[in-house]
Amino acid sequence: MRPCWAFVLGLALVGCSGKKPGPVRIDPALEALIPADTVFVVGGNIDAVRETPVYQKLLSRVPLTQLDEFTRKTGIDPRKDLSQILSCSNGKNGVLMVRGKFKIPDLEARLQSQGATRSSYKNHDLFGFERLSFLFLNSSTGIVGRAADLRSIIDRGSPGGLPPALRDLMRTIPANDQVWAALTGGLESLNLAAPSGSNMANIVSALKTVETATIGMDLSNGIGLAAAVTCKTDRDAKFVHDMLKGVIGIGRLNTPDSHPELLQLYDGIQVTQQQNHAEVTAQISADLADRFLDLWLKR
Repeated sequence: MRPCWAFVLGLALVGCSGKKPGPVRIDPALEALIPADTVFVVGGNIDAVRETPVYQKLLSRVPLTQLDEFTRKTGIDPRKDLSQILSCSNGKNGVLMVRGKFKIPDLEARLQSQGATRSSYKNHDLFGFERLSFLFLNSSTGIVGRAADLRSIIDRGSPGGLPPALRDLMRTIPANDQVWAALTGGLESLNLAAPSGSNMANIVSALKTVETATIGMDLSNGIGLAAAVTCKTDRDAKFVHDMLKGVIGIGRLNTPDSHPELLQLYDGIQVTQQQNHAEVTAQISADLADRFLDLWLKR
């Protein structure tokens, strides 16, 4: 599984305010499974997200055909069965770990009915194929990833945990953020791909100057997010700063005359730079978030 690098690009969209002191909490059962070579993590407290007005409004109005089909095939309903998710990547491969409520015999039967192959490894059953397998450690913990990576987690035996550099970054993310991400070791360590000579290739090239990054999203009162990146040089940070300002400017220019309220969204985004450090902060109020979601859902 490739890292969700598009999530990093999303730092230009929204920001946060009113944060509680960090750090954000990772479920200990999941943290103990984190591979030692992890450089990028994305997590979500699904229990907390489920209680937010944004989630409830979105859930009640968005067609969920694909999610319903996923539930039918796997027996897992993310709307009810998951409590926390954590995706870890070493830049080339990754694993997705989940905590929730699982009826393992039913899940295993459904996976096999979909063509998944059962294989046993050190008293654990894996379902799937070498490129993608499911492992249920117990009725509340599951892991998805390459079979080789799942076997490596089983082999390790002793508890793992966040590498020290990632742990330090995680301590800067406020405790009440329901969705978050952290990167260490540089974006150049991630498997980012874009067509040669394209605008996206230029963006990817610029982002590869980023050495560390954190993102935290809070949906408890509107939509809020804060993002911070540290680049190799002051000049690199200035480039990222100017790129983000340009994205915001394009957004303003493309705002339809019939929806001037969207200008408030762009006006609320603040992009700052200090030496080799750049930040994006903003806050979309609950009222503006409702109008934004209403417009988005009608597209």
